[in-house]
Amino acid sequence: MIKLKEINFIGYGDIATHNIFSAVKQNQNERSQNELTELDKSIDSLTNTSIKVNFNESTFKNQVYFKDETSGEFIKIGLSDENLEKLQRVFGKQDFFTKSDGSQILSGKAESFVAGWFGDIAYKRGYASSDANGDGYLSQDELANTNSGFTAHGMYYIGLKVAAVDSTETYMKYSSDFQDKHKTMSSAGKYASDSIEKELNKTIQNDKNSDGKIAYGEIMDKNEHEQDVTDIINYLLKYGLTEPVELGEDLLAKALLQQFMGGVSSLNAEQKAVLAKAGLLMDENTLKEDLSSVIKNIEANIENSKIDFKV
Repeated sequence: MIKLKEINFIGYGDIATHNIFSAVKQNQNERSQNELTELDKSIDSLTNTSIKVNFNESTFKNQVYFKDETSGEFIKIGLSDENLEKLQRVFGKQDFFTKSDGSQILSGKAESFVAGWFGDIAYKRGYASSDANGDGYLSQDELANTNSGFTAHGMYYIGLKVAAVDSTETYMKYSSDFQDKHKTMSSAGKYASDSIEKELNKTIQNDKNSDGKIAYGEIMDKNEHEQDVTDIINYLLKYGLTEPVELGEDLLAKALLQQFMGGVSSLNAEQKAVLAKAGLLMDENTLKEDLSSVIKNIEANIENSKIDFKV
């Protein structure tokens, strides 16, 4: 088993802005006070009862209503104090109509935002269809049917102990195999929650700039990313390769890596000479701008000693 501190990680900054989840586009319903007053009288009869929330056990006490355009019905769900305050700060209190029981009807941009994320979780990630018994909670078996997974893709160079990521994949099946590969972050609840209500609150919180998109870096900070990649590598070393190839000493490849990680000034005379002879000695500005060529040069020297962790 390889330890996190033994690996050199490359590429987090490049994938941190990749979109992982996105809200379902919703129409914006601007309702007048008169319309909201009339809606208040009938909204409970217009509320979807197939998507259940157990308000007696819910830890989210701010109950809100919003229209789900997929079903055409209203949804009643709980929000945390933090998320309610965030929505009111971002979209304005004019989008919140308070009922006599203290619950609130959303409209305008706030409704569109919450309904959009609900649509992503319930339908794109598959929470609604995965709740087989319709009790409002998802067991581990039910969660395994959701499309809650996402991952970084890249290459791990065995002898150099370099993990270079270059892309992401999302809306992956949250299967037991996925959970085994991503064991630390799965245990930390990074991918899924046991109810739509919990996942909606987590998603609103993760969407830090409230733009209806969640980037990889909004969910995974650099330390979490490195732990996750380490877990994937160890899983593949254990199960994915029958005969792992150990890379022997390769001065050119190691010099390329040292040049990228520490800059030209970190190279010793022998490393500089080897790189210069191969035409690969770079100035500092080129190094900053040309990560892809550095990785390609490393690949060219260790082609048979890497693991593709896209599998």
